[in-house]
Amino acid sequence: LLMSNATNAIFLGGRGGTGKTQTVEDMLAAAGKEDGNGYFKITGSATPAGIYRLLFQHRKEILLFDDSDSALQDQEGRNLFKAASDTKKVRKISWSKGGKSYIDPDDYDEDSESNDPDILPRSFEFTGKIIFISNLPLAKLDPDGALRTRGYVISVDPTNEEIYDFMLKICGKIPLDVDYTLDKNKRMEVVELLRTRKMAEKTANLRSLVRGLNTRAGIELSGGTAEEWQKFVKLFA
Repeated sequence: LLMSNATNAIFLGGRGGTGKTQTVEDMLAAAGKEDGNGYFKITGSATPAGIYRLLFQHRKEILLFDDSDSALQDQEGRNLFKAASDTKKVRKISWSKGGKSYIDPDDYDEDSESNDPDILPRSFEFTGKIIFISNLPLAKLDPDGALRTRGYVISVDPTNEEIYDFMLKICGKIPLDVDYTLDKNKRMEVVELLRTRKMAEKTANLRSLVRGLNTRAGIELSGGTAEEWQKFVKLFA
């Protein structure tokens, strides 16, 4: 949707461990883009002032915010995302705080060699795109519905069985940290073992697949038995 200019922003919310980040990065890679070359990834917390700086520095690019939930919980941060994700091709982003660190845009010369990198214009034109990945439920991700009127807000909330079915589809593509090869059948056996565990509804996650595969690979590499890897996967994956 971003590549076709159907929207300026996509907000993905819902339970963690469902592969949202990997899916987005795979789609960006399929479009010939990588972090630092085609899009810029921001991970972790970000203050409103930090968000403003990032939007300015990458105002013509795709910004991928991952696990930055706090950025939406601050009203000033939400306002910046609302402005950046508006439906207009060119959006105006403004900042009224910051004292001497911000100057009138008419006085800002980005091409000047003497330009202070800490100085930013108080407003600028933004033509970039926003991808925001969160583990927040929809009610907290977009409580007032403002983001939904601008970009796409999508809730990813699969059941445990849907997660396990998805594991079967992707288990052959998971890279191992252990220098050992597991064929597709062995990988599928790990998935089915994970499925047998008694889990609370909507608690299954893809990280357990990665741990499970590496656990089996590591134990087999060291000469361990099937009983050993199965026990460890059940208890610790």
